[in-house]
Parts: sequence; C-alpha cells; structure tokens
Amino acid sequence: MQHLKARFSYPKFRQQPYKILYLDDDYFLQKESIAALKQLGHDVTVLNVIHNPTQMLAQILKTAVIIQPDCIMSINHAGFDPEGKIAHILSELSVPVLLWYLDDFRFIILKGDIHANPNTAIFTFEKQHISALRETGFEHVFHLPSATVLDPARSYKYAEFAGLSNATVFIGSTFNKSKAARYKPRFPKWTQQLEQQLDLTQLQHNLFTEIKETQRHYFDTNEAFYHYASYAMCHATAFYRRHWLQNVAARDFHVMGDEDWRKANIPGKVHGPVHNVTVAPHIFKMALINLCFSSQQLGSSVSLRAFDIPAAGGFLLTDWKDDLAELFDAENEIVSFRSVDEMNDLIAYYEKYPDRREPVIQRARERVKNEHQVIHRIQKMLEIAAKIW
Repeated sequence: MQHLKARFSYPKFRQQPYKILYLDDDYFLQKESIAALKQLGHDVTVLNVIHNPTQMLAQILKTAVIIQPDCIMSINHAGFDPEGKIAHILSELSVPVLLWYLDDFRFIILKGDIHANPNTAIFTFEKQHISALRETGFEHVFHLPSATVLDPARSYKYAEFAGLSNATVFIGSTFNKSKAARYKPRFPKWTQQLEQQLDLTQLQHNLFTEIKETQRHYFDTNEAFYHYASYAMCHATAFYRRHWLQNVAARDFHVMGDEDWRKANIPGKVHGPVHNVTVAPHIFKMALINLCFSSQQLGSSVSLRAFDIPAAGGFLLTDWKDDLAELFDAENEIVSFRSVDEMNDLIAYYEKYPDRREPVIQRARERVKNEHQVIHRIQKMLEIAAKIW
C-alpha cells in the first residue's frame, strides 16, 4: 500500500485536458457521458465493469497506475462493490471519485456509510437526497439534474407520424414490469394500505418518507424495507398514471407503452412501446401535444421528458414539479397543470390554437440546447471537482 500511495501522490486537476478513468456498465447516460468527456477534449480511458470486486479492483489499479487519472467517474456507483472495499482503497490512495446518481441511492448502496469518504463526490439528480447523503457520511454532495441525450440541433420528423399532428400523445410505461420484478406475497396488502392513507391520484413529493414513517416497522432490515419501498413506488406510479390517463379529454388521444395499458380503460388508442431514442423523438416533434406524468419515485426533480420533448422540438404539457421553476422559465418555456380540469382545459386550448405552441417550443428548445444536455452536466461535475481537489 505504501508503494501504491507513492505512485498515486501526483497532483490532481492541475491542468486540462484531464485524464479520466471511466467505469462503464452500459447503464443509462454512461455512453453519452463518455462521449461528452471526449467532446470537451479530455483524455478518457474506459474500463468495462467486471462484477467480481477483486478482479474489478485489480483492473482499476493496474490501469490507474499507468494513466495516472485526475479522477475516476461512474454513474450510480457502477463498478464498486456493495461492501465498499474498492471505495476504501481508492480513498486510501487519494484518488478522487465522481459519481452521478440518476436513481435513488438508497436502493443501490444499502450500506451507504461504508462508501462515504473525503475523496468521493456525489452528484444526485434529486435535490431531496442531498441531506440524506450527507447524513450517510458523504462530505461532497451536489444537486445535478438528469439531462437529454437528444440533439436539439437535429431535425426529428419521420413522415410516418404525420397523422399525429392533431393528436395528444403519452409515451411511458405502466411500471408493472418493474413492480412484478420486486413482488413478494405480502406486498399487495401493504400497498392497499398506502392507497387508503395517501391520495395516489396526486403526485406524492415525499413518498419514500411517507412509506418509511408508516410501514418501516413491518421489516427487520433496511434491505428488506428498501426492496418493498421500490415495489411500492412502482405501484404508486402505475396508480397515478392510470388515473390521469383515464381522465384525458382530447379529440385524438394515443398512448404508447407496454401492453398493460390495454387493460386500463383509457379513452384513446393504445399502441405498443417505442424506442426512447430512435423513435420517440420523432413522435414528440410530430404530435400536437406531448403529455408527461412523472414517476412517483421523484421528489422535486423533473421527469427526463421535460428535457427530451423540448430537445426534439415537441410541445410539452407536464404535471407540475418544483424543480421546473429552476430549470426553465416557468412562465414562457413550460406549460404545466396541477389538476385534471386544468390539464383538459389546456389540451382544449392548444387544440383550438395550435400556433400558440410555437413560441413555447422554440424557447424551451433553446433552453435545453444551452443548459440541459449531458455535456453541460459533465462540465459542471469537473468544475466542482477541480475546486475540491
């Protein structure tokens, strides 16, 4: 260890381009983050994640000794073992680690305190997680929203979707598949209790806390509780989306997602799933109105659709989330609703006056182009890391 410490005692973040060792598990936004680092001119070495901690650590150390990185980067702790051994050794060697969390950290690092050290910076998509991460022991914690992978400069306009020019569209899942993957026999009974305690037809901005306060006592361990909590959040999202979709009043309404929507008594045409990157952007562009119903897993943070739909040049009509006011000009770039009646009034308005969508579309697209692409988030991470180290 003393020999390794000497090898890693070089200064970090002294000059650009930086040397980055990136741990890639082929997870959401990882490939795009790597591309953004290269676009910014940094020297990136990519290590594919090995799901064997001993082998993974060996690969990290062998590679790091050679390239002497300014930091190691990953998303959602990909590449790190549950017991925190890799994090501990990298901390001992004074190697900065930058982690972007795009999911709830409590469902990923169940023993979070053993991962916390002064050489790790956590960037979380959810502002409400900052205090919990700090209580876990992480010293450097920052809010960093998700971002679009779509190119706002590109023309998204497949002619095959021209028939949607007067349509209101929702693209999204029921979350039933994710829910089924977490199922245990007693869970439906407890989610039924949640339905009685909370109004799941409305967004629950502190759902995890509500579940913890009322149902944590059913479980012997945090691990067992977190497993149930993730199931309950999937259930709550399915319940919420189903309610709103059943109450959409549009002249021409289309829902695209998993087949379970066909059982939901939706007043519109139900289609199968579409690819979020290769197909959905063209639908966003061609549709008259694109509805967004957020996941109940989110606290104040916004759905990725809030970035993707404007990036594609589409018109977004979304449920209100508090972070919208920080990410956009809420008066001129976003059209939102807080009730079924308000949603339907807005649908009727833009059906009657479709041209009034255009200024909103252009302003929102310009905002995403200038502030909400993956490259902007990566640049922010590195600026903060350079100040720390």
